[in-house]
Amino acid sequence: MAAKAARSGNLLVRWLQIVTVFFGEVKAEMTKVAWPSRDEAISSTWVVIGAVVVVATWIFIVDKITGTVMAGLLRLLG
Repeated sequence: MAAKAARSGNLLVRWLQIVTVFFGEVKAEMTKVAWPSRDEAISSTWVVIGAVVVVATWIFIVDKITGTVMAGLLRLLG
């Protein structure tokens, strides 16, 4: 019965029903979220920024070393 009721109506009506149910479920789930405090959010942001800087530096160093080694090998072979 429920499947048949979901198929009743035109496409626009079904789409609006689906969207309404979806946003109702989103609202219900958002009330369950444990939101961080302002201080937790700021400290987490700094941790992420620090991690990005460390990884970017590591990739830069490895790229420079690899480029130097490859250039040396090409000079050796050429």
